Amino acid sequence: MAIYHCSVQVIGRNAGRSSVAAAAYRAGEDLVNEYDGVEHDFTKKNWVEYTEIILPDNAPREYQDRGTLWNAVELAEKAKDAQLCREFELALPVELTREQQIEVVQQFVKENLTSQGMVADIVIHSPPVTNDRHQAIDINGNVTKDVSEMQFINPHAHILATVRPMDEDGVWEKKSEIEYLCIKNGEERGFTSSEFQEAKEDGWEKQYKYADGKQKVWLTAEEGKERELERLSRSPKSSPYGRKNETVEYWNSKDRIFEWRQHWEQVVNDKFASINSETRIDSRSFKDQGREDEIPTMHMGTAATNMEKRAARELREGKTESQVIHSDIGNINKQIKEHNKFVRELKAKLEEIVDKAKGFAGKVAKRLEGFRARIIGNEYEESILTRKHNYMSSKLTPEYERLEKYQVEMDKAKKANDKSAEEIKRLQKEVKACTPLQFVKKNNLQAQIQEEQENIETRKEYMSNISKMCGYSSEEEYQQAKKEYIKKYDEYKKLGLTIEGIKEDTESIVSEYEDTLSSVRKEDLDEVVEKRKESRPEMEGAAQDKLKEKYGYGFDAGEYSDARKKADKILGEKDETYKRSLMERLGLKKDESKSLTENIPEIGKRKTYHR
Repeated sequence: MAIYHCSVQVIGRNAGRSSVAAAAYRAGEDLVNEYDGVEHDFTKKNWVEYTEIILPDNAPREYQDRGTLWNAVELAEKAKDAQLCREFELALPVELTREQQIEVVQQFVKENLTSQGMVADIVIHSPPVTNDRHQAIDINGNVTKDVSEMQFINPHAHILATVRPMDEDGVWEKKSEIEYLCIKNGEERGFTSSEFQEAKEDGWEKQYKYADGKQKVWLTAEEGKERELERLSRSPKSSPYGRKNETVEYWNSKDRIFEWRQHWEQVVNDKFASINSETRIDSRSFKDQGREDEIPTMHMGTAATNMEKRAARELREGKTESQVIHSDIGNINKQIKEHNKFVRELKAKLEEIVDKAKGFAGKVAKRLEGFRARIIGNEYEESILTRKHNYMSSKLTPEYERLEKYQVEMDKAKKANDKSAEEIKRLQKEVKACTPLQFVKKNNLQAQIQEEQENIETRKEYMSNISKMCGYSSEEEYQQAKKEYIKKYDEYKKLGLTIEGIKEDTESIVSEYEDTLSSVRKEDLDEVVEKRKESRPEMEGAAQDKLKEKYGYGFDAGEYSDARKKADKILGEKDETYKRSLMERLGLKKDESKSLTENIPEIGKRKTYHR
């Protein structure tokens, strides 16, 4: 299966960005932003393979020029936090030729963007694989300047699309309009400026805020005049957010993102089908793909990917694991991949055992025991990772407290020193202004200057002591420690997400367990219970074998025993209330179930999963 990637984001001024700068960078051009006068020259940018602007039918033809288009966008937006454009980033399958890649991007743009009224600026990049120093490398990881030796495995398209629709004449429409809340015969209704021109002929009037004693009331101009009240504002009453442009609302809907992602999958897969290729991409989540047992890995990014490649190369060259450096995300992804491998192999082994079972009761019993075995494996994995998570927390907490104390005390001392420095400057000006006869005042001023200087020195000494106490010999050392802490904390958070993923997987297994349990007929119950007893050692053994295979000498028998107990508790197999609920669900009376009471806890239904 080819790589699927389709992300959508909005570029806006609130983040200090501009559409002109974004377009210039992606296309490798030199454009001047007329909104702020800043020139954006990216003509030295490499690996720009293709550029094109596609217009809807109602757009002015001059928008085919990149500078004209995006300057028109910038000048149409007046707000300092305006949304300027929407960016799509699409991974282009390397299994397609460049011509085919261009065709699928054009098809996606025409069917999803320009057909809806957007102008779309397409740029295709195909940069070579680089190391963590941004140097192009060959397949062996060696730095190279020879283009023929470089690896071009990440072609992708950037599409900048306008966020403001145009009318039939190619003029930008408003994103929203003021909606005046007008009144007639006690009824209130909203009208835009153009709608009000017709509405006022029908008796609708705008409302204004007036002061009625200590109260503020909304009245029409005529009512306010009749009551001789003071009008507090010239602005009529209006709805808080105005009337949104329906097209803008449609484009901004979260449903559109899902539609765009699914359509990119469809366009690419249609292209694969047209060239008789069995390759496909899939926009669905792991769960929707039927891979809900697996935890998705984290996005690596260029820097982390290059660190992992360098580590792999050093291992091939003979270094040991302790001698190479992995990225934090790489370490987390390694744990996730190992867990996913364990889940896949255990699930396959258990399904193999279920397939060999004979009869309805035998298959159901082994399936139920298989679910239990998978939960045991998850509980073991979760416990191991949670222990590491807690250990990381115990190390991070004192480091955070040390960093925080240093920062707070330093900031306080620096602020006081800055204040003293300003005071010294003020006093020095007064000293210079003193006449020879004001020697007493001059002496007093000089004493104050000396006192402030002494305060500064005292604080510097205090800051030095704080540094030593916190273990930082310099500001640079503190900043380095802060960076390292942030990296460790990110790893800590990502490990927490991995643990949460395992918990979600367990919840999914419990749901499957309950669905299977609900299929048991009361006449089959005795047999299912007996078959479960028979198959438990085999199913448990499969889970234990896989854990031993993964952890080797690190396998902890005590931890495994605890995992079994947790699994039974999760499934409610030791709780009499579940026994009763199962009897009720199967429609059994107390005397009818007498022979079953010893065995029912083995398959007791668990209604809600709580840890």
